Amino acid sequence: MTCEQQNKKYKVLLVDNIPSNLNLLSDILSQEGLGIILATDGKDAIIAAHREIPDLILLDIAMPDLDGYDVCEKLKNDDLTREIPVIFLTARNEEEDILRGFDVGAVDYIMKPFYYPVLIARVKTQLELRNKTQQLQSVNTHLEELVRKRTAELQDSNKNLSALNHKLKSAYDELSNLHKVKNEFIRHINHELRTPLQGIHGFTLILEDLIQSPEQQEYLHSINRLVNRLVHLSEISLLFTEIRSDNYKLELEEINLNEFVLKQSTHIEAQQRKIVLDLPENQIFIKTDHKLLSTCMNLIIDNAVKFSPENSQITIKILNSDHKVMLEVLDQGPGFSKKALKNIFELFSTDNLQYQTEGFGMGLATAKLILNLLSADMKIFNLAASGACVQLVFPLSASKSD
Repeated sequence: MTCEQQNKKYKVLLVDNIPSNLNLLSDILSQEGLGIILATDGKDAIIAAHREIPDLILLDIAMPDLDGYDVCEKLKNDDLTREIPVIFLTARNEEEDILRGFDVGAVDYIMKPFYYPVLIARVKTQLELRNKTQQLQSVNTHLEELVRKRTAELQDSNKNLSALNHKLKSAYDELSNLHKVKNEFIRHINHELRTPLQGIHGFTLILEDLIQSPEQQEYLHSINRLVNRLVHLSEISLLFTEIRSDNYKLELEEINLNEFVLKQSTHIEAQQRKIVLDLPENQIFIKTDHKLLSTCMNLIIDNAVKFSPENSQITIKILNSDHKVMLEVLDQGPGFSKKALKNIFELFSTDNLQYQTEGFGMGLATAKLILNLLSADMKIFNLAASGACVQLVFPLSASKSD
């Protein structure tokens, strides 16, 4: 790649009092796409450097009046030309000559006769370094300006920080108070709801014994189902509030996960769904809060039952690896839409499902919140054929096998 192909045509000042040397260098470097400036003595070199501001100077040492060392010193003592890299190109090969060249500010020293490819490679290297240096200087200047502006903005902002902090503290105190009031209100509403609901449930049980009509019996069963749903919602909303407000106290204990799943399966069988258990032969134990895990599994199973056809199959698996234990619930429902999967753990997200539901959208969000409290994880994905899988993942530190 030539230097001209790099989106910039570099200019090189060639300084030599022998015209044939200048012509040779000019031909070689012009073929590389470089712009050439010529000077035959030291004075002309200084004038040309100020007029053209080259990207690189190739400088001979042995010249009349001003030799290469003097020219380089003058250039390095001038603010306008100080940053231009200088390469000495000379027949002098004594060690003291080379050292003096570097002392006066040269970046390289090439001895005549030179090998063309080496000369070109060194020239390109210095030009690339020059370009990178200029880019860094430009970025640095830009950053310094940004810092200056930002500092001025911060100084202006600091003048109002005291008043803003006072307002923020007042707003925070107000929000904290509203949060406490909200939690108390939810607890109160839950308590007030449960009392009349339990009364309704009790009266429907009495009416079931008194009413013989199948149609009216079905009405009573429907009322009971709705009452149970409201009671369940009340319990879940209260638990959700306790967890979100950090008021729930964990009671960790070691449970047998195999036995736990067996008990949970009876909950499915009572809802006209086939149950398949895929459990390992060895007993798996995890340390968890039994109440929370039971609530979490009930929510997941209720979700699977609700969105899968009657007499379809629900599978519960326990998978044990060296690093984690996984508890999976698989159903044969329609699965989740892509939109639903994106916000599956948000409250009231059932409108995004592929199916219609009368649910409140709290189930999976609450289950996820529970698992976070238990230092576990939940993953949800659609199965290849149909249905979905809800996977509970417990870390190795929370489990053991027997």
